[in-house]
Amino acid sequence: MVSDLLSVSIHHFQSDCLQLCEHHYPTVHNRGMREYHMGRALCRRIISTLNQADIPAKLQLCPSEEEHDQTVFAIETPQFIIWLVAHRLDSANLARRDALLQLINTAVKQTASNKQHHLLIVSDHWFDRSKASKEIPAWWLGQLPDNCNEYLADGIRLQACAHTLPQSLKQKYSLTEGLHEVHHPLKRHSNGKVVHRYILLTAYYYLNQPEQ
Repeated sequence: MVSDLLSVSIHHFQSDCLQLCEHHYPTVHNRGMREYHMGRALCRRIISTLNQADIPAKLQLCPSEEEHDQTVFAIETPQFIIWLVAHRLDSANLARRDALLQLINTAVKQTASNKQHHLLIVSDHWFDRSKASKEIPAWWLGQLPDNCNEYLADGIRLQACAHTLPQSLKQKYSLTEGLHEVHHPLKRHSNGKVVHRYILLTAYYYLNQPEQ
């Protein structure tokens, strides 16, 4: 049920993302949304979806030991908690990828309770000409996406990645059976076509069975 509600929220958030980028981030040179804005906006959308399903929810920020900015959020309901980690890939280098793994630790280590715990990771990225940038979809998904030709038509030749995020999450946190997705919320004003140079990335994991 929670995964379905999050899927609906992410679908609607793509429209929110389009409006945010149009009004506040109008050019590709901004390198994407700030973590706090992205995470807070998605949390608002999730809470709206939960309320529409008659599920009361409250939001709080969780201070991170690894980052100065508070970009780990907890959405708590009577039955479950959704931990949302927002991390901007303004650079595709290994340091930024490793920083995401460290940030996830803030959420994963706080799951000792009698509630279900769910993890939602959100990030975004503007492609540049580097090999590391072109690896991001494969790194996020665990494999190259099926629509590589669509990227290529926009001048982006995606690259495979030897070490992927799903592999790292399994090795570091024993997380498996996650749902990793790449979204394209932005459209060109001239013809309505997808802007492949900007990607919104989400990953969902069910963290634990509730303790008895």
